[in-house]
Amino acid sequence: MAKYNWSINELVQDEENNEKEVLHSVSLSCSFLTGRAIITIDGDEYNISVKPFKLRGTSQMFRLGEMPAVIDFPKSGKPSVKIGSETYEAK
Repeated sequence: MAKYNWSINELVQDEENNEKEVLHSVSLSCSFLTGRAIITIDGDEYNISVKPFKLRGTSQMFRLGEMPAVIDFPKSGKPSVKIGSETYEAK
């Protein structure tokens, strides 16, 4: 299974309207052959598996803190995380 990792910052406001930066950790273990995909977001694990050979060319939505995000599985190459107009490449 292939493994990919991302570290993504989010600016959040606390109770006193002070902005602070939160670092989110996202990791993905997947097999494009079997369609098995496990995404771990800040320590919480989610199964986003699909049918065998069907992972490439799909996208999965999830929340990263308060931000809506999409993990994109292109037809070729590494998966990426998109938040708004920003694209984060895997490390």
